[in-house]
Amino acid sequence: MSRSFLENKRLAHEELFAKRTLRKVRPGKLEQFSTDLCLIAHGIRSACLVDTFAVQDPINLFSHVLANLRSKSATFADVVHWYDPSSLQSFIVNSRILQAFARTLLEDNAAVTYVLLDTFPTLLNSTPATVLDIICVMNADMLESQANVSFSFVDGLTQDNLVPLAATLIGYPVAYVPISANQTSFLSGQPLDVYEAMVVPATSCTSFSPSSNQSHTLLKFSCPCLLAETNPELFPECVTKRLQSQFRQSLSSIGLSLLVHHHVEVMDRVAL
Repeated sequence: MSRSFLENKRLAHEELFAKRTLRKVRPGKLEQFSTDLCLIAHGIRSACLVDTFAVQDPINLFSHVLANLRSKSATFADVVHWYDPSSLQSFIVNSRILQAFARTLLEDNAAVTYVLLDTFPTLLNSTPATVLDIICVMNADMLESQANVSFSFVDGLTQDNLVPLAATLIGYPVAYVPISANQTSFLSGQPLDVYEAMVVPATSCTSFSPSSNQSHTLLKFSCPCLLAETNPELFPECVTKRLQSQFRQSLSSIGLSLLVHHHVEVMDRVAL
């Protein structure tokens, strides 16, 4: 890893550990989130979901953490917190990267592949309008209030909006779209191509082993195998190349490489 990335990760970890509400979080979880936070800050991806720990007042916590980090390193200048009051979920977002990504979504319908979770999953021809609308509102809010470090989505977002929005923000190349706000069964018993994209130090790329503590999961997502049979862009080889193309250059700038592992799995129910 580059010296700047390691230094910013150290700053992030110290800032998080200093918060009393996070003292009981396992050290490994804070370490994991510190890496996620710095991958956002260095522009590797536009956002991540905060799912390594839960806090009672995320707006207050992340407002303080990000404000303090901004005062210590310019690398964190574009990093903000977004909170969804409907799901109680938090996202860490790079405002500059998200603005650029929004332009990509408008210009390229193939930037993200959206899968409608009907009885038989089907591909959508374009980004769902609601997802584009929400991202445009996010960008407008962040431009209007550039000094702010925490923002909130409108209350009342349902899973048919939030699930594809989260997948888009996080950077999944394949995003699921529930058919309704009340859908409860997802891809039960269907074979899925499961992908795990991991970042590792560039020097250890050829000698990496799954048990290595140097790896960090960047993305983990799936896609119905059935769709790959009729859509060449969803062949495992194509998805893997797509991920490498998406992240190789930015990761190399901080001394990291991407490894993508693929396997087929059948689940009773897929968690979205």
